[in-house]
Amino acid sequence: MVMPLLYGLGAKDHLDLAGYLILPCQKCGTTGPFAAFTHKRKVTFYGFSTVSIKEQFVIECRTCTQRFSVPPDSIADFKNNLMTEQQLAAKMRQMSVGGAQLAAQGSGPTLYQVLQVDPLAEPEVIEAAFRRLAIKYHPDTSTDPQASDKMRAILEAKEVLGDPAKRKAYNRSLGIVERAPAMRPEDI
Repeated sequence: MVMPLLYGLGAKDHLDLAGYLILPCQKCGTTGPFAAFTHKRKVTFYGFSTVSIKEQFVIECRTCTQRFSVPPDSIADFKNNLMTEQQLAAKMRQMSVGGAQLAAQGSGPTLYQVLQVDPLAEPEVIEAAFRRLAIKYHPDTSTDPQASDKMRAILEAKEVLGDPAKRKAYNRSLGIVERAPAMRPEDI
């Protein structure tokens, strides 16, 4: 008796993170971090295990979220240059962002943490947080012994986060992906 093969739930895509790379993006033109994935197309058959039917090596720009398939003859070169998340963070700290060196920042708090705001905060919220902290830690009025150091950090955070171009570059260095706002039904 011959048993026919029947498809189960159908084909599903699986992305397995392979590592990170720093490359120039062909779409947005920025040089920055890319996430590298092994993309597998898998099919489940009734009575049998899941089988991989197609595999690709894919990289994704963390700035514009565009994905690119790597040609088969270049996969080995890409895989040899993969970095872990910690290696990527160290490399990004060495790179210049908006004229300021991230290496000086070290592994301390982010500029968003210095100003005590969310990374998605509007410019008005960042300005209000800066003013509140500037009043609190101004060296002429504060009794805190580290007020001048805190004020310097607050001023640096305001300088980077107050300028849209510097903020965008800083967000890229942190791996924050800025996506286009979603469309509302009335916009269609």
